[in-house]
Amino acid sequence: MTASVVYRRVLRRETHRARTVPAVIVAVLTAALVFAGAWWMADPALRAAAEQLTASADVAAIGSTAGVVALVVAAVLIAFGVLPGRRARRGRVAGRIAVLVDDGVLAGAAADEVARRCAVVREHVSVTVGHRLAIVRVTPTSGVPVDEGSVREAAHASFAALGFDTKMRVRVTERGVVS
Repeated sequence: MTASVVYRRVLRRETHRARTVPAVIVAVLTAALVFAGAWWMADPALRAAAEQLTASADVAAIGSTAGVVALVVAAVLIAFGVLPGRRARRGRVAGRIAVLVDDGVLAGAAADEVARRCAVVREHVSVTVGHRLAIVRVTPTSGVPVDEGSVREAAHASFAALGFDTKMRVRVTERGVVS
């Protein structure tokens, strides 16, 4: 295996959640059902005890409760299978190194660069980095206009310098704040 193949595999493991928890839950539930069915078939005393228990209890309530529990477990397992397993991280392979960066770090670097280039207080710049889109929000100081194009250019330059290119949405609020 070449180094880049190994790096890509490692980055994939670090940027995506493992599906082992739902797989283990399904395996344990299946094993428990198989074991209970086998025990039910093999032990007549268990069947007699279950008949005695159901004779004194409300069978409809037990059945509906079991159905609700099964429905909740099924919904959770389907959600684990369908929802994306991405973590808030990005990876990049460059030559002999692999870089893994948290999206929060990218957002902080972009916010710092936008604040520096646009002469805005750092606390007035907010960057949120998602899987497909980065959202840059700037609230200028009252009376000092900020050009949306320069904000976009600064944020794009920040992401490009780090080697992570992403689409972005820039929003400069019309009303400023007093510093």
